[in-house]
Formats: sequence, structure tokens, C-alpha cells
Amino acid sequence: MTAKGDENELLRSVALQNANSILVARQRAERRRDAYLAEAQKLSHTGSFGWTVSTGEINWSDETYRIFQYDRATIPTVDLVLQRVHPEDLAFVKQTIDRASQEARDFDHEYRLVMPDGSVKHVHVVAHALSDESAGTEFVGAVMDVTAAKQAEARSRQIIDTIPAHAWSALPDGYVDFINQRFVDFTGRFIEELLGWGWGSTCHPDDLSVYLRLWRGALASGEPMESEVRVRGRGGDYRWLLIRNAPLRDELGNIVKWHGTAIEIEDRKRAEVLLAGEKRLLEMIARGGSRAFILDALCRFVEEVATGCLSSILLLDADTNRLRHGAAPSLPRHYVDAIDGFVIGPTAGSCGTAAYRAEPVIVSDIATDPLWADYRDLALPHRLRACWSTPILSSEGRVLGTFAVYYREPRSPTPQERGVIEQITHLASIAIEREQAEEKLRRSEAHLHDAQRLGQMGSWAFNDSSGAFFASRELLRIFGRDPDEKKTTSEMLREHIHPDDLAPFQEVASKARREKTGYEFDFRIVLPDGSISHCHSVAHPVFDDSGALVEYVGTTLDVTERKRADEERERAEERLRQAQADLARVSRVTTMGELTASLAHEVNQPIAAGVTNASACVRWLAGEVPNLEEARAAAMRSVKDGRRAAEIISRIRLLFKKGTPQRELVDVNEVVLETIALLRSEATRHSISVGTELSANLPQIMGDRVQLQQVLMNLIMNGIDAMKDVDGARELVIKSQREENEDEQVLVSVSDTGVGLPPQQADQIFDAFFTTKPYGTGMGLSISRSIVESHGGRLWAAGNSPRGASVCLALPIESTHGNWRPQAGDPAQGR
Repeated sequence: MTAKGDENELLRSVALQNANSILVARQRAERRRDAYLAEAQKLSHTGSFGWTVSTGEINWSDETYRIFQYDRATIPTVDLVLQRVHPEDLAFVKQTIDRASQEARDFDHEYRLVMPDGSVKHVHVVAHALSDESAGTEFVGAVMDVTAAKQAEARSRQIIDTIPAHAWSALPDGYVDFINQRFVDFTGRFIEELLGWGWGSTCHPDDLSVYLRLWRGALASGEPMESEVRVRGRGGDYRWLLIRNAPLRDELGNIVKWHGTAIEIEDRKRAEVLLAGEKRLLEMIARGGSRAFILDALCRFVEEVATGCLSSILLLDADTNRLRHGAAPSLPRHYVDAIDGFVIGPTAGSCGTAAYRAEPVIVSDIATDPLWADYRDLALPHRLRACWSTPILSSEGRVLGTFAVYYREPRSPTPQERGVIEQITHLASIAIEREQAEEKLRRSEAHLHDAQRLGQMGSWAFNDSSGAFFASRELLRIFGRDPDEKKTTSEMLREHIHPDDLAPFQEVASKARREKTGYEFDFRIVLPDGSISHCHSVAHPVFDDSGALVEYVGTTLDVTERKRADEERERAEERLRQAQADLARVSRVTTMGELTASLAHEVNQPIAAGVTNASACVRWLAGEVPNLEEARAAAMRSVKDGRRAAEIISRIRLLFKKGTPQRELVDVNEVVLETIALLRSEATRHSISVGTELSANLPQIMGDRVQLQQVLMNLIMNGIDAMKDVDGARELVIKSQREENEDEQVLVSVSDTGVGLPPQQADQIFDAFFTTKPYGTGMGLSISRSIVESHGGRLWAAGNSPRGASVCLALPIESTHGNWRPQAGDPAQGR
């Protein structure tokens, strides 16, 4: 072999070795790549497949075998795939495979698999169509196990369907693309009817246009919105919902979705109506309206709240057990007259039975209920078919009468209607008991007067030397003993004196005997049946000619009824005081509610200033060389602003607070300035200038700070209201000064340049319920005058020239030295 041949052989040997090394490396890389691919498929639960349509040959990756749970040795076929498909999805999968094989088009679908152990998998299959070497069709695709994602989606949907609210989502243009099951169930509609803009058909016609305007405005502005709308439920009745919609934005700030919720506020709406009605009725009771007028108003209020009903109140005559007419504004007069005077009993219709049982009686159909067997001929001619009657009970549980609700169709009360009936029945009991208490008080006082006039009281005599004791028949009856007892002793009667009163009684009697003086004493006695009576005893000494004490003679009056009457009167007065206090607080809270926007602005100013100063402090500290002096100054200003905001909030909270009156030394000028601070934004909003002329060194007065602030707030708000719509200067001036006259007083006046006092009615502006405002209650000035008078002062008004009015209040300075306690009728009592 030549050298050249050796060289060529060597080169071939080296080349073969290199080629072999490259082949080994490539095979190793391919195995590594296949291993990576298999691991990636396993981690992502994604298998791959190939399908040659002409031959039916199918190739699966290992992960595909695992997804379908077939052994690796199994040769995959379309039939094997279909064997695993859920029965409900089988037709769809067959249709997809047939269409793909015929049209040679890509396909993408999801379906369920049923595993050998019965479990269900969700798979997402994607395939791409290719042409093979023989011009046939071959599919290459992937199978993804999306069971976990589907389960998570189901859980999310379940959460959305379960949350105690209606929920939905909409596209950026407002097209609703999702509604949760709770709202579907509430409306009783198919979800397809509600998607898009179909939900609008469930809104009340009177509310739909307003809501659409707000919704479209929110879509245009991109800002959240809320609205209260009545929506028709499954049963056809409309319910109030509070609807809120808010946008979802992407990282660029573009709106990609709107999400909305609705919560039912039917109870709140009903409560607002009931609260307003209850307030109106309590005002009637507080100002002493007649029972007939109040009961008629109660019935009319129920008929206003519960559309379609007719109501009545019957009063029980306890002496005859008969029900008498109280009020029935809408029932037919012939029917009202027919049932007036019916005797109560176990089967006496709804009202007679309710009064007899002392419990509600619900008759859903008068035509068939046995309780109405003897009375339905009275009701049915007037088309009365349902009657729900509830007894009106006193605070002690006595039946005072009945409250009944009638309907012209058979029906039963809802829980909400039961609540309304219970509330109205309670108000009726207050009105009836108040009138009965007043009548009982008058009767008791008359009886007491007759007793004093006729001398119906027990008399007695006690001999100081012998101890002999004489007791009249009336005295024995008072003590619960036999009036015919012959032998009586002081010890016999002393046994009946209440143990807690015996020692004080004996001490008073012994002291009088030692000092030979008369005495009076109130005490309790325990009667044989265990009941307690109250007595008032008066004793006078009798002397002989030598001045020696012979005996004591006296009288004992049973004052039990008077005691009970006093307690009843005190309870009635307490209820009246509470009603007046509630009315005063309602007036105060109403005023504060009207000023919400102004107060929010007033609070926002110091908060905004505090934020600005805090930012400045940070900037001073962030410099390369921190300026500590400037930072400290900014921090101090921020603290000051925070305290200012806290003081405003504290004053607002004080006006809302409910508690007992607190009389203390009050700086009137300080109260004026605090009130102006609260109302400054309201005045500014109406372009009204507020000025003060406050006397320096004004003496403090003794008063309730919150009450006085309420008076000033009312006067200033009246001045602002009087100037809202006038042309020209709008000026409000508050003055304070000391009146140097025989009755030293602090005088405060509030003057405006408004419309002035009403002609020929200037004296009526302080009357309750008199108002010149379209939406006024007429209680502000009346309550203010009550507050000022409870402080020993007076409140009056006068016209200004050329226009406007001045309202003045004078408060006595000497009250600062008096001892004050709550008085009857004090409008702040129980605040």
C-alpha cells in the first residue's frame, strides 16, 4: 500500500469515527428532546396525537394514553376514543369527527370522558389538517386535560350563584353577557330573555327610563353608578333593589368589562315609609289629638301602605263585652253600623274571636271559615272576603279592642304585613291607653274629692294612760279586718303595717307623744290577701284642763288609688315627654340630614389642608439637607387641621347624640361661632354673607349646649331659606349683647334680608305645624320656643325694614346660680 493510500484510509477512518460520534450525539439529543417533551406534556396535562384519515391509523403520545387511561400496548382507534366519551357528548363528538374527516378542516372542541372508575374528565381537543404524501388528509393535534380548570370554573360559578346578591357582567357597550342564577330565579325568566338588554323588561316602567339614563351615562363616563329600581319578581310583584355597576379596566386603563350587583332593599323602603308614618302618628299623640282622629289616621295610614286593603278599629266595652266602633274610614257604612255592638266570643267572626282569645285571628276566606258562619251574610254582600284581626292589648295585657284588615279577595298575610299590623296595633294601644289613662286620672281625682268631701275615711282614738284603742268600721275595712269586730287594739292594726314602715311609724308616734305634738305619717299596710294598700294618717293630741295629755285622735285615709293614679299620671307624662324629646331629636337629625353636603364640604376642607401640609412636611424632609424648621411648621399645621376636622365632627356627633340634658355654664358667643362654622358652607352655597356682632365679656349662662345650638341652627337655617331666592344683597347677621334692665339677660338676634314674615301671620310662626315652606314640618320654631322657655327665656320675631326679619331670644343670666333639673315638657328630656 502506498503512502497516499494509507493517508486516504486514515482519513476515511477518522471521517467514519466523526460521523458515528455525530450520530450518537444526535440520537442522544433527540432522546433528551423527546424526554423533555414527554415531561412537558405530563406537567401540562397535554397529550399529542396524529390521525391518518385514509388508513385510520392513530398515534398517541404517552400523555394521551394517560389522559384516556388506556394501556401503552393498546392500538388507538376512533372507536376506542368514542368508548370513553360521555353519553351526553357522544353525538356531538361523532359529528365533529365526521365533519373534520369529510371537509379536511381544523377542529377545536371540548367534551367529557367517563373513566373506568366512573370519574369524569373534561378534555379540550385541537387538531390541524395536513395533506400527506398520497394527497390524503392527516390531522396533528393536542389533547388537554382541563378538568381542574372546569372544576375551578364551576366553583367560581357556584360562588357567584350563591352570594346573597344578584350579579351580572356586561361588555364595554353595556350588553349584558352574564347573569347569576340568583337573579334568574328571582325574576322567573329564562336566562336568554335577560341577556343583552332583555333585563329591561323586568324593571318597573316608572323606573326604567331613569335607570337607563344613569346606566348610559356611566357607560359614557366610565364612572361607577348606583340606582334604586323596582324589579318584577317571579310572582309578578315589584321589589326594590339597590343596583351598583362598576367598570373593570386593563393595565392601560381601558374598560374591558362592567360588573354589577343588586341587593334587595324592600324592607328598608318599607321601613322608611313606616317610620315616616309612625312619626306623624306619634306627633298627633304628642300634641293631644282626639282618640277618634288618631284612630282614623291609623287606619288611613295602613290603607296607604297596603294597597287594596280596608281597615277598622273596634274598642272593647269591658262592662258589656261588646265591641264598639272606633274607626273605619273605608269600610261600607252599612257594614260598620251592623257590626257595632257585637258581643265577643269563641266564634264571633275575626274581631270578636280575637278579642275573646286575646290573640290574632287570621281568616283567609270569609266565605268558608266557620268563625264567620253567623256573620258572613253581613260581609259577603260588600265583597269582603278576608279579615285579619289582631287584639289591641294594654301594657298590662288587657284587651282594649281590635285592629282588623279586610281584603276583597281571599288571601293570607305575608311576614311583612304581619310586621306592619303589629306596629300599627302598638301605636293604637298607645293612643287608647293614653286616653284611658287621662280619663282614669280624672275619675280618680273626682273620687278622691268626693271622699274628702263626704269624710269617707277611718277614724281612731288612743288613750295615752290606759292604752285603750278605738277604731271605726271604715278603719277596720281599710285594714282588711271584719268591720264588726268588737274588741280592737292598736297592736291588731300595727300587725298590718308594712315591715319596712313599722319602725319609722313607731319612731314618729313616740317622738310626738314625748313632745306632746301632732303628727302626720304615710305608710303601707299588708292586707290579709297579701296585697298592699297605702295610707295617710293624721293625729292630734287632746289635753285636759290641766294641760296633761289625755289621748290622741286621728284619721287614716286609704290613698292607694291616689298613689296608683299618681304613678299612672307620671307614666303618661313620661311617655309624653319622651314623645316630645323624640320629636325634638328627629327635628335636629332632619336638619343635619339636609345639611349633609355642606357638612361634608366643611369637614373636607381641614382634611384637605392637613394632607397638603403633610405632603409639604415630607418634601421638606426629603431634601438633600432636610429643613427641619419648615417640616416642623408644616407638621404643626397638619396637626392643627386634623384637630379642626375632629372638632367639626365632634360637634356634628353631639347634635346626633341621644342622651339626658346636661346643663352647664355655656359661652353663648362660642355656641354662635360653632353653629356658624357648621352652616358656613350652606350659606356660601346660596351666596349669603354671614356677619357677627358679638359683645365682648358676655357672661356665661346655665343651659344645655346642644339644645341652644339646635335653636341657633334652626334660626340661621330659616334665615338662609328666606334669602335663597331673593334678589339683591343676602346678608345674615348674628348679634349678642347683655340687656341691662331689671331682669338681666343675654340677648341674641338673627337678622336676614329675606322675604320677611308672612303678612297677618307673624304671631303664628311659633305654632306647631305652621309653616311657610313647601316641604317644612312646622315644628322647628315651635321646638325652639319650647327649648328657650325651658331655659327660663323667651323667643320672638319682628320684621326688618325695608325687608327681612329678625328672630330674638333672651336668656336669663341669673339662671347660672340656680339649681336646674329636667322639667315636664322639656323637649330635650331623654335626648
